Amino acid sequence: MSEEQIYQNLVKICGSKSISTNPEVLESYSTDLSFVKGKIPKYVVWLNKVKQIEKILKLANSLGFSVIPISSSSPIRYHGDTIPLQDNSIIVDLSKMNTILNIDRKNRVIMVEPGVVFGQLTPILEKKGLKILQPLHPRDSKSVLTTALERVPTTTPRYQWDSSDPLLCTEVIFGTGDLFRTGTAAGPGTIKQQKKSGQAQTNPMGPTQFSPFRLIQGAQGSLGIVTWATLKLELMPTVQKVIHFQAENIQDLLNLQHQLLKFRLGNELLILNNINLACLVKQLPEEIKELSNSFAKWNLIFVLAGRGNLANDKIAYQEGDLSEILSDLKLDHLKRESVISESEIIHALNSSTSYPWRERLKGSFQDIFFITNFEKISEFITLVENEVSEDLGVYIQAINQGTSYHCEFDIYYDHKDEEALERVNKKYMDLSIKLMDEGAFFNRPYGLWAKEVFKRHMDSTQIALKKVKKIFDPNNILNPGVLCFDD
Repeated sequence: MSEEQIYQNLVKICGSKSISTNPEVLESYSTDLSFVKGKIPKYVVWLNKVKQIEKILKLANSLGFSVIPISSSSPIRYHGDTIPLQDNSIIVDLSKMNTILNIDRKNRVIMVEPGVVFGQLTPILEKKGLKILQPLHPRDSKSVLTTALERVPTTTPRYQWDSSDPLLCTEVIFGTGDLFRTGTAAGPGTIKQQKKSGQAQTNPMGPTQFSPFRLIQGAQGSLGIVTWATLKLELMPTVQKVIHFQAENIQDLLNLQHQLLKFRLGNELLILNNINLACLVKQLPEEIKELSNSFAKWNLIFVLAGRGNLANDKIAYQEGDLSEILSDLKLDHLKRESVISESEIIHALNSSTSYPWRERLKGSFQDIFFITNFEKISEFITLVENEVSEDLGVYIQAINQGTSYHCEFDIYYDHKDEEALERVNKKYMDLSIKLMDEGAFFNRPYGLWAKEVFKRHMDSTQIALKKVKKIFDPNNILNPGVLCFDD
């Protein structure tokens, strides 16, 4: 079938106004801020109905073209997971599927379509006294659903009971074009009938002993397209108190963080080096540079919070517990005076931003991130600092009740400086490989990392994953080339 015939079929599905063949638009979807080399798609298609997605996937199976799903409303993309790696591809942009389908305060759960973004959702939840468990200061245009699917770490580890949190139930259209619902959303009954009987699609397990949401999560759109998901919510605190600890020795703060997690104290808890903390609260490069020199190299941000009539009492007893922990660890010497206001930190932790904070220092960055255990964090920091000559941001985030840690290294550079660009390009993969060799677990293997990550797995692992792919996307139409699906 010719390209013209493919185009006419797409027009029948979603109308000509929802399809772009503009060369500039197509080219914008072929690149991102990563070092992955992409292909220019044949078409960009904006969809807003589930039936349209089903029809396009079935059309792709019959005609043999690839489909790359995208949800965020911004052209800013970072990791090479949403750019075509083959010539015969179309982009399915779901940013217009942006309806908040349900907010259930009683059960603390929300149902959203893939195009719902943080800038849209956060103010609505705030008015209802609710908050989504969100990553560190996400950009306004970032898809809330995609963030959960990609397991981006949130800043409140005490509320993460499973590695999949805050993701709950999903509705997904697999690569075959078949629609399926996961968890308790699978039934019995339709979603409308379930809601009428008081159900809230809060349990992601199932149906039966099978939990397919674990296959979909982290698959980078290579097995199915999620059309809605339910996510966990928490009540918004009425009182918050920020505690900012500073140290020149990272191990002091790691030990303190470990104890705070052990006793489930506070809400938000994270460690940033001085550059990343300055980027988080300031926007202009000169302000960031000046502020980063105003406090110690390592910074632990810890938020005490409470609700209702006993909120202040709760904060008071947690401060007492904190004092005991500091005394037991002999960390009373930690500096607590901060030049950053409490409101600046709370704003960064509870809101999204139109100006991505990692781009504020030099306009460009490359982030290397992985998960590890508590004991190896300092080793990885030393390894990276010895290898990187550019400005380096560090972000350490405990995840899953502190059972493991997200380690992130942000290499800042000016993309207009060709020498710096070439240097960072080479260093990016060399350093990533060294970290893998030392035991860093790249649990989100985007772009250039994928081949290295899966090369280190036993052949049986790849065989199993390819069998899963064959079941749910037998013709390899969804995002081919990502993970280990490069056949």
